[in-house]
Amino acid sequence: MNGAYLYWLVRYVPDVVRGEQVNVAVIVGQDGGDWAIRVAPDLRRASRLGGDAGALRPWLDQLAQAIHDYEHPALQLFAPTDEVRVSRAWLELLSHRFNNVLQVSAATPVIAHSATEGADFLFPLLVATPAPIARSRTRARLVHDLGQLYERTASLETGGSLLRAPRAHIGRQRGRFDFAVVDGSVDQLSHAFAFDVRDTDALERELQSWNFIVSRLRNDGGVITQGGRSLDAAGDVAVAVAFQEPTRREPRVADVFEAALEAWSGLGVSAVPSTELDVIARDALHLVGA
Repeated sequence: MNGAYLYWLVRYVPDVVRGEQVNVAVIVGQDGGDWAIRVAPDLRRASRLGGDAGALRPWLDQLAQAIHDYEHPALQLFAPTDEVRVSRAWLELLSHRFNNVLQVSAATPVIAHSATEGADFLFPLLVATPAPIARSRTRARLVHDLGQLYERTASLETGGSLLRAPRAHIGRQRGRFDFAVVDGSVDQLSHAFAFDVRDTDALERELQSWNFIVSRLRNDGGVITQGGRSLDAAGDVAVAVAFQEPTRREPRVADVFEAALEAWSGLGVSAVPSTELDVIARDALHLVGA
C-alpha cells in the first residue's frame, strides 16, 4: 500500500553567489516510520562545478550511517549514548547548520510503498547521472520522469488534474505541450527538450515553433484541449521547460542552447535542468488550488 512520505535532497553548492548546485543524495522518510538514503557513488560530476566535492564524502558517509543505525538499532546494551534520532526536525536542523557549501532542501511530499522504494524511485531521477543515450530516448525519459514526479510528489492524477500531451489553441495557431496541470482552469503548462541531437537545425526549428506558441499565449491567452476537455489558459499562466543540457562541445549546439535559454527567459518560462526536475512538480503542487 502506498503511503505519504517526505523527501529531502542534499546538494553541493560550491559557490553560493553563482547558485550552481548538484544533488548528491536523497533522503526519504516519515516521523515515527521508516527512513532511507541514497548517496551518489561518484562525486566527480559535482566537482566540475568547482571545489572538491570529494571532501563531502566523510560527512555523507556519516549521514548515511546515522540513518542506517536508526533503521537497524543495536541492542540496548551496546547502543551508543549519542545515538541520533532521525526525524523531520533533525533534518531541518541540519539544513540550517549546513546552509553553505552543503545544503539540505525543504521537505517535499512523495507517495511510496516504503522509504526505500521512494528513495529508489527518486535517486535515478534527481541524483544519479544517467549514461549518454539517444535523443529520442532522452526526451521520452524526461517526459516519463516528469509525469512520475507529477503523480508521486504533487499527487496529481492523470486525466484529472494532470493532462498529458494537451493541445494549445491560440486564435488559428496550434501547438502542443507535454503536460497541463489544471484545476478549473490551467495552472501550469510544461514541455521537455533534449539538446543532444544529430539534427541541430531540426531542433532549432522545433524550439522556434514552440516559443512562438508561447509568445502568442503570453499576448492573447489561449485554450488547452485534451480528450474532450477544454480549459482556458491565461496569458500569465505558469510555463516550465525541462531540459537535458547538451554534452557535445560544439559551437552550433551551444549557440542553439544559449538562444533557447535567452528566449525562455524573455517569455517568462521557468527553465529547469533535468537534475532538478522535481522543481516543476513542486511548483505545480503549490499552484493547484491556490
